[in-house]
Amino acid sequence: MTKVFEVLTTPGRTWFCVFLVLAAGLAPAPASVPIQPLGIERLPGGNTLIADSQNDQALEVDSLGRLVWAYIRSDVPFLHTARRLAGGNTLMTSSAGNRVVEVNPRGDTVWTMKDGLWYPNDATRLANGNTLITDRNNNRVIEVTPERQIVWSYSGLNLPHNGSRLANGHTLVCDGDNNRVLEVDSSGSIVWKYSTGLSWARCAQRLDDGHTVIADARHNQVVEVNEQGAMIWAVGDLPLPFAAQRLANGNTLVSAGPQVVELTPEDSLVWQYPNTVSVVVETLKVVNPASGCSLYVHVHRPAYADSSLRVPGVVFVPGGTGFGSSYDTTGLPDAIASDGFTFLHFDPDGRGLSDSCPENYDGYLQQDGLHACLSLLASRDYVDTSRLGIYSRHYGITMASGAIARYAEPRVAFLLDYEGPADRSQTCEDSGGYVPVPGNADAFWQEREAARFMKQVPSAYLRMQTAVDRNPAVPDNRHCIQLVDSATAVAYGGAGISVGTRVNDSVMNRANRVYTLKDAPSWIPEEQERLDLTRILLYLHELAEQGPPAVTEGKGVVPAGALQVRPRPCRGILLVELPEGARARDLRVHDVCGRLVKRSVVPAGNRQAELDLLDLPPGTYYVSAAGAGTASVIVLR
Repeated sequence: MTKVFEVLTTPGRTWFCVFLVLAAGLAPAPASVPIQPLGIERLPGGNTLIADSQNDQALEVDSLGRLVWAYIRSDVPFLHTARRLAGGNTLMTSSAGNRVVEVNPRGDTVWTMKDGLWYPNDATRLANGNTLITDRNNNRVIEVTPERQIVWSYSGLNLPHNGSRLANGHTLVCDGDNNRVLEVDSSGSIVWKYSTGLSWARCAQRLDDGHTVIADARHNQVVEVNEQGAMIWAVGDLPLPFAAQRLANGNTLVSAGPQVVELTPEDSLVWQYPNTVSVVVETLKVVNPASGCSLYVHVHRPAYADSSLRVPGVVFVPGGTGFGSSYDTTGLPDAIASDGFTFLHFDPDGRGLSDSCPENYDGYLQQDGLHACLSLLASRDYVDTSRLGIYSRHYGITMASGAIARYAEPRVAFLLDYEGPADRSQTCEDSGGYVPVPGNADAFWQEREAARFMKQVPSAYLRMQTAVDRNPAVPDNRHCIQLVDSATAVAYGGAGISVGTRVNDSVMNRANRVYTLKDAPSWIPEEQERLDLTRILLYLHELAEQGPPAVTEGKGVVPAGALQVRPRPCRGILLVELPEGARARDLRVHDVCGRLVKRSVVPAGNRQAELDLLDLPPGTYYVSAAGAGTASVIVLR
């Protein structure tokens, strides 16, 4: 199997005044956190669901490899399979956790089975509502009711894998260490088997024509055999293929080592994850008009982004006295760009590859340099300026919040902040900080305390905060509470004007809340910190594509009575769910200028409707139904 990629780039541009393009070119294939996909599933809408056992996370990605949904709560050790259920929930098997768990789209557990299981490696929800579980180390396949009662089982296997229920009521299962695939009926009789040349069969799929696709792991191949056992098709040179799925288009989806690949019947590679999207990189110099310092800038964007398909723009602000060029070889910028963002990272005045100007410790001068970088990004014709944001780490929140508060344009729609300090007490030399200025130097600190600026930040603000901050000066995370309370709008009890604030996931904390040390938010557990990249991508998508964090009531994502829509982002067909008791049946879609662009009448009594938005251009839209609660924001791609 030959893997061939052709990547094109556009010529560089010359920018007058403060912008000068030095070079333009291609970055290497975008890097990301290494994964081990044991379970894979192509979903009806074209997305792919992946069970990543290496990081104990479930990922849903679209056809361009962009993250759509993830489960990253670290409570499914050695995640083996993940399957999407008809209602939108996800059924997962945690082999090391000896349990099967069903979660809703927010990540709340709604059903679990653990008693008596020993290393389950697959689970499927049957049409009768029961669950078929492959219980590997108990050498059996069982069917359990929602009440967890076993109503059918087949034992005597040798470390089985990936059982499935066939249309005829029989069960197909890989009898792993016996190197065979079995079909057994409801009485437990073997009615079909295949074992010719297999070594550690890990997955089997029965096709409509009676053929069976088998992942033959230790032979590094996927084979297709007919009912008589004759081989119809095979593809080799696949590192330990643990799962294979024949798709409706005739291609085959395979988990092959650290990647998921889609192969044609002729064995040509047509899709893979990770490394799905090529990234274009530009190296620039931007002059800070306040200091005259020439700043080093790198811009990473997905190769498909152009004036006809604009993508959100994100400026990265490094922490401490760090600089963006240190990320040139980490893969982080490419990973974020390949997920659908234009990502700009830079070296502030006097740092890294920028001019040797005096260090300003995130004061007004370096805030002005950040503003120049934001202006550059907003000027690019492939950036959607309505979705312009900042991602800052640690002390970078001071530079980020200062630039947003002091400059109305370009408008910054969202701010993602990772563990940034709130005031001088956490960074000055008096408290052991790295800024060599005492805390009583008021004139110096007036322009370097994020909590002051956050009260004037209108952007949506999402704070990432682990249970134990890297700054030992804030053992109780009071800096997080201070910043969130400063940013949260006065209407919600805060001191700011933000359109929406939240700490961490919506499953952890509801939006637009103020806190105290005794009534603190839920923090990111330390064992989840290794999944920062996944979490960052989820947060960036949420902020860029769905607007500010929704106000939640209890565990709900949106206020009671709000209009529910999916998928987000939408690619043409939108499913709308009307709340209970809503009498309005007139659905309307408006663009960002308030113009009515689509209207549909829902028949009386219907709780669901489909809106065909295929004729609308990409962009942000508002879906509403009079009398049916809050309008929902969607992004159409």
